[in-house]
Amino acid sequence: MMRRLLAVVLSLAAGEVAAQETSFLLINGTAYPISQLAVSETDFNFWTPNVLHPPPIKAGERRQVTFKAPTTYCQADLQVGFADGGQPAVWRNLNLCTLSRIKLAYDRMTGMTTASYDD
Repeated sequence: MMRRLLAVVLSLAAGEVAAQETSFLLINGTAYPISQLAVSETDFNFWTPNVLHPPPIKAGERRQVTFKAPTTYCQADLQVGFADGGQPAVWRNLNLCTLSRIKLAYDRMTGMTTASYDD
């Protein structure tokens, strides 16, 4: 009985610390308005719901993005949806736990994504 109670308490405590608030300045360096942003642990392709609030971020604009993420999401991928209906693009292997600012660039013709960020 005591072991079972301890297991329940430990699992509840783990659930409370399993999420962290993640926040960074997102700079839209693409030529397209960004309307959606989803996050996945690197290479898992298991995306969160959209963490970006309206209105879309126009090309050249910036916005602070804040959301709760599992602690395992330090190395993460970002999937962006565009307001003009273009195909979503993915930026891979970004350290969301240490960055404070990220600029996303995208070449729609080649599908190449690049990011620059401050640690």
